[in-house]
Formats: sequence, C-alpha cells, structure tokens
Amino acid sequence: MIKLERGAKPEVLHTSQEAWQQALDQAISTHGTYSNIPKKEKDSLISHYRDDLIKQHLFESSMQKCAFCECKPAEGGNIEVEHFRPKSIYPKLTFEWDNFLPSCRKCNLSKSNHDTEASPIVNPYDIDPELLFHYEDIRIKAINENELGKNTIRVCSLNSVRLMRPRGDILVSLHDFAEAIEFAIVDFNNCTTNITRRNRLRRIAEAIERIELLSNREERYSGFCKNYLNKCEAYQSAKLLITEDT
Repeated sequence: MIKLERGAKPEVLHTSQEAWQQALDQAISTHGTYSNIPKKEKDSLISHYRDDLIKQHLFESSMQKCAFCECKPAEGGNIEVEHFRPKSIYPKLTFEWDNFLPSCRKCNLSKSNHDTEASPIVNPYDIDPELLFHYEDIRIKAINENELGKNTIRVCSLNSVRLMRPRGDILVSLHDFAEAIEFAIVDFNNCTTNITRRNRLRRIAEAIERIELLSNREERYSGFCKNYLNKCEAYQSAKLLITEDT
C-alpha cells in the first residue's frame, strides 16, 4: 500500500450528485431504510457512482492499481469503485467523491460492508501507509503492532495467498539483485585502473536504475519493493558508492 493523492472532483459529480442523492434519499424515505429498497430499484438508483468519468478520474489517481493491495486488474479482478464508508451503512455518502477508492474485486469482497467509522482501517488518500506498515519476508506487518495497521491487514486480507505469491516472485528478483550488487561492489573495490573503475561503477548505477523501476509508484506492489530496498544493505552501499564517486 502506498500514499495516494486524490484528484479533483469530476464534473459529473458537480452537476449530478445532488439529484442522484435526492432520488436515493426519497427511496429510503419511501421504503423506511436503505436495505428495504427493492434490489432492482436500488441498483438503478446507485448505479451512477460507476459512471465512466468517475472511474477514470479515480483509477488514474491510483495508477490503475488497487488502493489497498496494489495489484493490477488481471491479478485481483477488475478495479471497482469502492465506498470507504459503506453505502449500506452511510447512504448519504453514496455519491461523495471523498468516499470513493479504487479497489480490486478481491479486496472489495474482503472489505465488504465493514464499518470503517466504528472500526477504522487505513485510507491511503488520508494516511501515509509507510508510517503504519512494513514487510517481513513476504508478509505485510503493522509497525509496532499498531491497531489501525493490524485491522487493515485483517479486513482487507492483505496477507492472503493471492498476494504473498507475487510478492514471493518479486522477492526472488530482489534477492538476486542484492547478491549481484554485493559481488559488483567487491569487483569495484578491486579495480586497478580508473577506466575499469568507471566502467564497473557505471554498471552498478545501471543495475540500481533497473531495480528501482520496481519501486516506481506506477508499478504493482511498489510499496513492497520500496520497503525491501530501504532495508537492503547492498543497495544502500551501492547508492553511497555512486554518490561518493561522483
């Protein structure tokens, strides 16, 4: 999970949100509660939040990734518009832009109608996940066992097999990188000529650039990759070596 920045409210919400909400409020008044609205009628009333312009703006803000697990659609099902505060509990927020998150189908199903007011979880638009989470091997953990982090992991199933498998594949690549960098640093330190020194330093820099691509915000599981690199001694040593030699 990474920190996200919410874009501007789509124009369609500026022009239509009030009318959509009024129609839903009227149906709730007629039938007594949100849950009593007949399914077909309810589906028609709430369908507007799936407007293509809303989805486009929302999905762009997460780089087409799930806001919770950072998977891309092929891995976790289609990205959907998720209500952070469930519309079944907070129908007044059904069309509220600040209540929308892009979520893969798996995370959406896992979170379901969890009441995030009564039992808070992380909203990455509001809180920087780096302050609350770290990774041990392929498992995401709450820093200092903080309750907000632990609750988020549990509610969204962030240590499910479907997420640990791709993290494991990435971890193999990261371990290979770290080992290769360690050998490259030894070779660099054993250089006997300036030309060889420059060539080997250039190759180390190129390797770092390639591995850093995995931690780019646009990449899936970038939070996992960034966390690994931040704790990787070989990577940090190589970065320091390049800095000192330039």
